[in-house]
Amino acid sequence: MSLLYKKIATFFLELGQPYQLSDTPPSREIWPYMKSHLKPLRAIIIGSVICTILAASIEVWLIQYAGQIIDLLTEHSPQEIWQKEGLNFAIAAAIIMFLRPLLHFLVMAMNDIAFQCNSATLVRWRAYDHLSRQSVGWFQEDLSGRTSGRLVDIGNHVSDSIHVVLNVVAFGFVYLIGVILLLSQTNIWLIVPLLIWLGLYIAVVIFVVPRMINTWHDFTSAKSALLGTVVDNFSNFDTIKLFAPRDYIMNEQRMRLEDTRQTLFAARKLGIGTHTILIALEAVILVGFIGYGIWLWSMEAVTIGLVSSTIALSLRITTIADWIFDSCRWTFMRVGSLREALRTIGQPITIPQKDDAPVLRVNKGDITITDLSHHYGVQKGGLDGVSLTIKAGEKIGVVGRSGAGKSTLVNLLLRFFAAENGTIKIDNQDISIVDQNSLHQAIGMVAQQAALLNRSVRDNILLGFQDVSEDELIAVAKKAQAHDFIMALEDSKGRKGYNAHVGERGIKLSGGQRQRIALARVFLKNAPILILDEATSALDSELESAIQESLNEIMKEKTVIAIAHRLSTIVKMDRIIVLEDGKIVEQGTHDKLLKAGGLYAKFWERQSGGFIKTS
Repeated sequence: MSLLYKKIATFFLELGQPYQLSDTPPSREIWPYMKSHLKPLRAIIIGSVICTILAASIEVWLIQYAGQIIDLLTEHSPQEIWQKEGLNFAIAAAIIMFLRPLLHFLVMAMNDIAFQCNSATLVRWRAYDHLSRQSVGWFQEDLSGRTSGRLVDIGNHVSDSIHVVLNVVAFGFVYLIGVILLLSQTNIWLIVPLLIWLGLYIAVVIFVVPRMINTWHDFTSAKSALLGTVVDNFSNFDTIKLFAPRDYIMNEQRMRLEDTRQTLFAARKLGIGTHTILIALEAVILVGFIGYGIWLWSMEAVTIGLVSSTIALSLRITTIADWIFDSCRWTFMRVGSLREALRTIGQPITIPQKDDAPVLRVNKGDITITDLSHHYGVQKGGLDGVSLTIKAGEKIGVVGRSGAGKSTLVNLLLRFFAAENGTIKIDNQDISIVDQNSLHQAIGMVAQQAALLNRSVRDNILLGFQDVSEDELIAVAKKAQAHDFIMALEDSKGRKGYNAHVGERGIKLSGGQRQRIALARVFLKNAPILILDEATSALDSELESAIQESLNEIMKEKTVIAIAHRLSTIVKMDRIIVLEDGKIVEQGTHDKLLKAGGLYAKFWERQSGGFIKTS
């Protein structure tokens, strides 16, 4: 039986296709954004509406038939009732016992399984696809915890909002239409209190909706800021502990919490007040239906069965009204949250590329930089009119004080940011028009801060690679002098060696261990262009010497850009570029620059243990 039920439930799950990407970027407006996700779910929505209409019709009929039974019981003897109505009773019993549960199952299966399971996934899938196209620079403008939270939550916001319309509002609307039709067939004046109540109900809701959306938007914004602060603090907990007094952090957190509390208070206050007003309006239904029904019965204008039906209908309508309002209030909260989330999810791609962008094909590895400028939109820092030609296979070192433009040069070459002016070409192909994925595949990089994913060592080294043998994996780890320490690893769940997990950003490993795993990853990638940003800065001298041999091997026949503060790591480069205030002020070999007696020579004279001193 359980296997059969699982097959039936799976059938409804497979009615949706949640992994369909959109041809258009997401809108930042609520309704266009929600509407854009309805097309793949159209068949499910239509099926849900049909089932809802049938289920609501059964509920109205049930109350009407209950009133008819009361009239039949008052008009016939026990012997007559079974003779005249026995077949009708049997049909009604079959409807109640079989058709009614089936219809409610279909409504819930269509809404809760076919729609909700697929709609939330569809929204998140499209949101992730959109955000994954953003540049690295875009992600540096906001807290990653807040962005991630909005991506996950937006699936619930859209799914729950539409689900309420399908499951609650549609049912209540159909139910009210059924009640009006039922009452119009008996006594048209019974519709009057219903219409009065409905008009007042709609007026209150229309008045409250925009205010409720705004208050919940304020609360969601405050909650997102709170989440971002918590994630930021916990991600940098060692720095917080070292520098910030606990009272300072607690006071800052208290301010965030209080802001969240006050905005939630404003939203809840509005909701409670509105709910109280709507409960008071229900008196129109109760007094109108019950009182007027009793008066009509006293005038012998209606039967006792109809009076019983109106009493049941009035109680049922007030219950549904409360249900609809609570559901709508929840939806308004979701809509407010959705509007706040779209501030992130709906942002246009900062560095867009055409779908038919040509693939970068690196045959040699020449890099040509022409009049390159970038100041991050603030007209200071970065690069200022840099022109540079790097021949295929050439190894260059880049040095300069902090803020001289070294990182900007690398960021623009990787197209993490779009250059404000100038061009970068690889083998005469402008990187601004090529497929960005192919650009990144052509470049290997080891950064000074080697960040790892919270996965196993194996997954971190094989990131993006498939069909790599165990021998190949071990070989690159040995080249990076990482195999021995990897084999000694064991995480809290007992996973060992290459299967041990390294924690968020590799927090469970030392800086040197993280850097060696990053080096192994680069060795495996074997890209034609190699960027080394203080690639061995976290290593001791003995390890650095051992790894340098592997680096020298992998750098053969590659175009290499090495950023260094420890000048001893770049003395053998073909050419050294010296940056100052975003400009190239010197270039040449180590010996040539020392003889020139310029800025590089001053760096060399002032270094201690291989590091630049800037004073």
